[in-house]
Amino acid sequence: MNLRCLVADDEPLALKLISDYISRIPHLSLVATCKRATSIPGFIGQIDLLFLDIRMPGLTGLELLRSLPEKPLVILITAYSEHALEGFELDAVDYLVKPVTFERFFQAVNRATHQYELEHRTQGIAHDEPPAATDLPVRDYFFVKSGYKSVRINFDEILYVEGLKEYVSIYTSGGRRFVKLAALKDMERMLPQSQFLRIHKSYIVAISKVTAAYGNNIDISQISLPVGRMYKEEVMKVFS
Repeated sequence: MNLRCLVADDEPLALKLISDYISRIPHLSLVATCKRATSIPGFIGQIDLLFLDIRMPGLTGLELLRSLPEKPLVILITAYSEHALEGFELDAVDYLVKPVTFERFFQAVNRATHQYELEHRTQGIAHDEPPAATDLPVRDYFFVKSGYKSVRINFDEILYVEGLKEYVSIYTSGGRRFVKLAALKDMERMLPQSQFLRIHKSYIVAISKVTAAYGNNIDISQISLPVGRMYKEEVMKVFS
């Protein structure tokens, strides 16, 4: 697997730093760098991952994302944190605040890689028919804001939920990722215990979507998630 990358930032030092970080990760390749958001549309279709600064001259990074009918995976990079929620609502994979350390950069790339793999594995897979109404809880869905609309997510579409401080990322069987302003413990209370299991301080999984459980790991759609020490006993009860 190779992810083709574009770095967009009006600061030369930031361009150089992110380009250097990309060169350290074997499955990333740098296609180009640019200093203006208006240059990016010409690369759409040629790149898989965009590292995008928010405050750029002329057209901002967020304005660019709103204008793209189709976009690659996006990791936002900025010196300011107040646009984090808006970035997630525009389906950004992650949000890095300058100065960006390699450790934090690597974490964001791992999330983008998982998202890329998930999207490409699930493309073209048809959904099964939903279960009969008598098998469903009273409410088996919730809504998440995505861009300018609210999207319905059914419980039976969820693969796993990842906690990101004050946000959660919801990964679905349709190969999509949604970000919701909520704590993971709030999601744990909302999701039915018969269908979902907390396996880590940062993860809740859909029990029926687990394909393997071994050691300190859970596999879902070939994505491996860690099992936290304090949750291991309960995990073993469910999957033994």
